[in-house]
Amino acid sequence: MKRQILWALVVLLTAVGGYCGYRYYSETYLPEKQIADADSSQRELFDRIKPDLTETQPKTEHTADTDSADETAEAEETTPNPLADLLAVNDEAVGWITVPGTNIDFAIAQAADNDFYLHNGFDKTYNYELGCPFLDYRCKDGFNGFNSIVYGHHMTGRRMFADISLFKDSNFMMSCPTGTLLTENGQYTVRFFAYMTVSSDDYVYHVDFDTASEKEEYLDYLFDKANYTMNFNSDELKEDEDLRLLLLSTCTYEYWAARGVLAGVIE
Repeated sequence: MKRQILWALVVLLTAVGGYCGYRYYSETYLPEKQIADADSSQRELFDRIKPDLTETQPKTEHTADTDSADETAEAEETTPNPLADLLAVNDEAVGWITVPGTNIDFAIAQAADNDFYLHNGFDKTYNYELGCPFLDYRCKDGFNGFNSIVYGHHMTGRRMFADISLFKDSNFMMSCPTGTLLTENGQYTVRFFAYMTVSSDDYVYHVDFDTASEKEEYLDYLFDKANYTMNFNSDELKEDEDLRLLLLSTCTYEYWAARGVLAGVIE
């Protein structure tokens, strides 16, 4: 009888161990491996198509005479699109974002909705929910609107936009105060000025502004909502009639639907 009980316990423990092993493999090991492989594959793609950010400068507007205007137009026609290599892979490519001191160094796409690139990579294929940074579909092409919002997942291993959460510490922003944004019009500096923790449906994600007063109210809201601010104050930004904001957003898990938002000025 004791031997039968012992064998029963062995069988039971073996079954429990096998079940636990299966659960670990299917729920922990396999998903992490899939994400790691997808991240490695996308990184390899980005390494191949990353533009040279040391040479591309923004196109400038000219108000000279007709001959000069014609020369400028001709020069722009012959200037290669700095996003050409990205567009060859994905016709929805709209930019490249780099934040020195972090792992953020990615191409940016823009779909017809804010869902597609939550699940698919820059090559438009499913990549196990790693996704790809994307510009809010409501924002103007070329980051030419008053407020442009780029989203990315917060993944393990500091993947995708996880490093946005590093800016919770104001000392980190002091050490990494700027990023680089490349668009079809050239390369720009993004000077960060605020970090905030908000819900996914917060007014921070508003992008439609019809009047100057609406923009000023939005700036006041940003500064009021921010965990901290630096480099600019609200009044300074209100004086810039051509002000363009860039917000980088990711999940931060302080509570359900919590988002970390890093705000900067496109210069």
